[in-house]
Amino acid sequence: MIDRPFGKPRPLWRVMLLSAVTGLAYYGYYKWVIQDELRQYNGKGWSGAVCILPFGFGVLIPQALRLFDPDVPGWFGWFSLLGVGWIYIVQLRLYRTVNTLYREAGWKPPLMVWWLVVPGLNLIVGLKQIHCLSEYWARQQGNVIEDPIVKFLPFLCSQG
Repeated sequence: MIDRPFGKPRPLWRVMLLSAVTGLAYYGYYKWVIQDELRQYNGKGWSGAVCILPFGFGVLIPQALRLFDPDVPGWFGWFSLLGVGWIYIVQLRLYRTVNTLYREAGWKPPLMVWWLVVPGLNLIVGLKQIHCLSEYWARQQGNVIEDPIVKFLPFLCSQG
């Protein structure tokens, strides 16, 4: 059997804290690195660069051009929606990947992928994804992740 490199467990509380302190910069790093870890572990999939750079450029460039180039019409800013659409595609693939990992381990898939498109539920499934991926990496390495946020909000638990 070939040893697959495990990702690093990143508890939800830590991701939330570091994301808040850094103005979401850590969250961008988190999204990048988990995609790279999943790609290395699975031997396939999109890298962090493929997932995050189109989103960043797709959102920022149309807005910057709209604001700073007098020849660009104001409606051009709407092209930022392409970047937003891209991140939804990335999230959909990520949720399906996490569910596949759980299924392959003989566990119940934890994420309701369709929640991605429902305002409010998309936040819940996003938080749950962070916890479930961290829990997956920890369990694969024989560890247990204690997360006070998940204890307080048990519906975020993969078994909950």
